[in-house]
Amino acid sequence: FAVHLETTVATSDGKSVKSDLMDKATDLWERAREKAEEKYDDRATPSPVSFADFVPGDFQKRLSSSSSISKDLIQPLTDYFMKLEMTETSCNTLSDLNLIEYVAYEDLEGEYENDLKNGGYRPFINYFKSFIPNDNRVRVNCEVIRVKFIEDDRKLLIEVNHLNEQRTKTMICDHIIWTTSLGHLKANFHSIFADEPRLIQQKQQAISNLGFGTVNKVMLIYKKKFWHRKASSIVLLHMDKDRSFEISDALRQKLQVERVDSQIVQDIANMLFHYDVLPSTDIPVLICWLVGPTAVAAENLSEQLIGQICHEVLCRYLNIPQEKNQPVQILRSAWHSNKYIGGSYSYASIASTKHDRQQLAAAYAPDGVPRVLFAGEATHQQYYSTVNAAMETGIQAAKRILSAID
Repeated sequence: FAVHLETTVATSDGKSVKSDLMDKATDLWERAREKAEEKYDDRATPSPVSFADFVPGDFQKRLSSSSSISKDLIQPLTDYFMKLEMTETSCNTLSDLNLIEYVAYEDLEGEYENDLKNGGYRPFINYFKSFIPNDNRVRVNCEVIRVKFIEDDRKLLIEVNHLNEQRTKTMICDHIIWTTSLGHLKANFHSIFADEPRLIQQKQQAISNLGFGTVNKVMLIYKKKFWHRKASSIVLLHMDKDRSFEISDALRQKLQVERVDSQIVQDIANMLFHYDVLPSTDIPVLICWLVGPTAVAAENLSEQLIGQICHEVLCRYLNIPQEKNQPVQILRSAWHSNKYIGGSYSYASIASTKHDRQQLAAAYAPDGVPRVLFAGEATHQQYYSTVNAAMETGIQAAKRILSAID
């Protein structure tokens, strides 16, 4: 039998909103984005325009003109869709999202969401590993900390930090495909390529201009569902932004134990806006999203503490007792504090243009031969921020090396 899934919409004052009203608001947000696309798709605008300069205002006008949406929901709905857009793009603020580049973004064909069967990415990785001989060609726990081109030998000297052995070694190679995140490049580019001033000059502007933000997930695993069985997601609408979130005694005690300022609870409570119901398992799992500075700050909290905050905020909105429905396990991502990633994925900042991605993707050829090639989602021209982009650019770089060898 078919189950019609729907969105549960709850407000901060404990009321519910019909899901068809949310559908109407979603349609109006899409129209505001389409209007922006019509206005700015020719790229003839002389100065940068941010997403915040146009779309939210146009959306509010559409909400005001709609007879089915009450006035008190205009600002809460605007806040919700702005946070949703920040999550999609990973920007810290929509004022830093380049609207002209944004409307030129090309979506991938096919279904927007697909469940990865048989254990997620693991079979995918194992498939690729099956082509590599088991003779230590793949080295793990090794950090490349310096790259230098030796002109006389026409070779690359690589300094590698072996983390398990706590010592450095050098390697000689002909080519490199550099696939670290843009976040890692922002933090380490100058030190890694300090011996290659021409490479730094070629790419430093692009690395600086392109945006790279943080999106984190908190997964709440429960013994049983306490939300509507047909709900595919739960939307939170903040009706009063100035109203502080009331902390439970148990949560207050956790804050004292971890010596955490209660203000972080308010910041997270104000940022929480959307919980996805995980569809691909019989275990009741909710995924809540954090983005921007709050997502970064939340990484300093324990999983138990951040999970408790997310749980209590949800229960407050659904108007149910939080003590009876405690999560049995909490998992969360921490992309920003991972020193080899430094965030989640790239976006077109107000300072960047498509030229910056072209510069980031350009090969470094000090002797006329592509020696250092750059790949990863941030180097893709059309659908950066996706796994597909990371994979495609890696394959393209490998083919370019094979072509140079041939």
